[in-house]
This record gives sequence, C-alpha cells and structure tokens, in this order.
Amino acid sequence: MGNGPLTGIKVLDFTQFESGTVCTESLAWMGAEVWKVERPRTGELGRYSAVNPGVDTYGFIILNMNKKSITCNLKTPEGIELMKKLIARVDVVVENMGPGAFDRLGLSYEECRAVNDRIIYASIKGFARNSPYAEYPAFDPIGTHPGGFVAATGLPDMPIKSGVNVADSGSGIACAMAIVAALYQLKTQGVGQRVDVAMQDFVIGLARSGWEPYYNTGKPPRRVGNGMPQEDVAPAGTYRCKPGGANDYVHITCSRAPGSRHFENLCRVIGREDLITDERMATPQSRYLYKDELDAIITEWTMQHTKVEAMDILAKADVPAGALLDIGDIAGDPTYVELGTVIEIEHRQRGKLKLPGFAPRMSENHIDYTPSPELGGGNDEIYRGVLGLDDEELSNLKAKKVI
Repeated sequence: MGNGPLTGIKVLDFTQFESGTVCTESLAWMGAEVWKVERPRTGELGRYSAVNPGVDTYGFIILNMNKKSITCNLKTPEGIELMKKLIARVDVVVENMGPGAFDRLGLSYEECRAVNDRIIYASIKGFARNSPYAEYPAFDPIGTHPGGFVAATGLPDMPIKSGVNVADSGSGIACAMAIVAALYQLKTQGVGQRVDVAMQDFVIGLARSGWEPYYNTGKPPRRVGNGMPQEDVAPAGTYRCKPGGANDYVHITCSRAPGSRHFENLCRVIGREDLITDERMATPQSRYLYKDELDAIITEWTMQHTKVEAMDILAKADVPAGALLDIGDIAGDPTYVELGTVIEIEHRQRGKLKLPGFAPRMSENHIDYTPSPELGGGNDEIYRGVLGLDDEELSNLKAKKVI
C-alpha cells in the first residue's frame, strides 16, 4: 500500500542548493523514491563548507531529507551512460543547473526522452527558456527583483528583498506541483512531458495581488513598509511589544471592508472606547490621516504585553493580529513539533535536530522522516540492485572515478 500518494514513483535528482532540492524533497515527502546524484568525493556544492569539510552543512540537511545519494561524474562518457540507464528506469528527472549546463552534458530533454518516452523532465531556472534573459545566471534575489516582488516590498525610498528565499523555495514547490500534475496526465493520457519553472515567472504570479491597485490607479503598487499596500488605511502596522527586543513586535490589521468591527474591537481591548465615537476615527481612510497619533496609542498598549500575549488577546477579541515569530521562537516552542510543522531527526554527524517538515496535511500521506543521505550511500543499492552491476563493474567505475 505504501506510505504516500507518490509511493512507487522514482525520481532521478540532479539538483543543488535550494529551488531544486525543495522540489525533490517535497516529492520524497509524498512517497517518491528520490535518487540524488552527486559528485564523487565532494558531493553536491551545498553539502560541505570550507569551514567544516566532510561534515554536512545544516543547509544540506534541511533540504535533502528522505533521499538516497548516488555518486556519478557527469563529465565522463561512462557517467552519462550510467545515468541514461537509470533514466530508462525512472519516472521523473529534475535539474536546476545553470542555463544550458544539463544540455551540454548530453542530458537534454530530447536525449532523455529518446531513452524513456514517458519521462517527466523538470527544470528550474531563473528565467523562462524563451526569455531574453534565459542565459542569465540566477539565485533567489534574481528571481524576486525582476519578478516584481521587491518593487512592492520595503520603505517608500528603499526597496528591500525578502528575508526568506521566496523565489527559490517557492519555485521548487511549484515545480513539485507541476510534476504531480504531469504524473497524473501520464497515467490518464499516456504522455510524458517537459516541465519548466522560471523563478521570475513564479514570483510574477506570486505578486498577483498588486495588479488590482495597478489597474485602479494606473501606477505600480507603492512600498508602504508594514502598512496596507492597496490603500492608505489605519491601523495597519507592526507594533513594538515588551521587552522591546529586536523581534518583539505584533502586527495588527483592521479590515477596510465596510461593516467591519475590527477597529471597534481593538478600541475596547486597549481601553480606548472613546475612539469609537471620535469623528477623526470614523473610517479606515480618515484614521490614516491621524495614524501617528493612533499608532502611539496602540503602541502604549502593546508595550504592556509580550508579542504572543498581544496576539492572543487581540485575536480572541476578533482583531487580526500576528506575533513576529523568529526561528528561535518556532524551534523553541514544542507546539510546532506536536503539530508536525517542525520535526525532529537524528543526523549521523550533527545529532538531534529540529527542522521544518512538510506543510500540507494529507490524511493518507504518512511520512517517516529520515535525515539527509550519506554521500554515495545508495550506490550499492541502486547501481547493483537496480542496474544489476556486478562487483567487477562497480570496481572499474570506482577506479575510473566515475562513481
């Protein structure tokens, strides 16, 4: 019966860093068997650091759970031949190498399809294949800046990129979703296909909420810090809480929709019922004209509470509020482990770790989380067990530094 919806699906994983590894890890968490292809001895570029050679980086561990590692020198004819033998036996190939790199190795979609005409062949790049920027190298900020994300983020005179890798992880998740859809189409229509995800394209879609104000005003959305980008309304901001540390804040937003009771509820919570009948505070738009005064009143109250206390009090009174939680807050709260949002693993080098788990909840997807694989730990199982290579063949490949 298997443990997940993708049980029985085999994925050949040529990914590194974040976007591609998030994609294949997501597939693994849904039950797919993922064979991660790494360079002999040195592994994926993100596996080891100069500071601690031979020890998996935390970044590698986080992005490569539930996979098996095989080694292969893709710059040798024997290595490419080995990979083509595996491509004939898998359902999915995923790569996020630099533009054109995979094609130059002799593993283009056309070449892989010639080996396996049912293959789902997925690529993640910074820009679309037919884009004028297709050959440009890209990391996360190169996806968010040309994608419209950063133009709408930050202060009026200072665009600021996201502190989390929206383009990288987001495009990886989008690619996983497309692969699952392609596998369904393969089952129902019998056709394999190519899947291309560009970080710029993904971010353009992610920023879709900004298109409404663009059409309403004829101008791109403004940067308003923690305010409401669609319209000048108040209260809508992030307010300091006690004890006043770097991340001691709570965000409060009162709906601008007609008939909303959020502002009245807020006034009652902070003990300022007088503001409910104050003509200056009659509408979200009029309150914006006096937002500095209003923000000072709200901050006076929030500074009497921790960010979590403030969130709890406000949310229970039907005021939208969210504490500014950092990774330390989340990792240190056992609630997230109980929920399965954060999971615990035992890594052979790093010991016990708490890491983000699989966000979607599926009643029939039962994940047994396993740590990132040892470099080449799956060589014997896959090369011998899947391809049927014998001792002599494996020894020859090792002697030639192919694996």
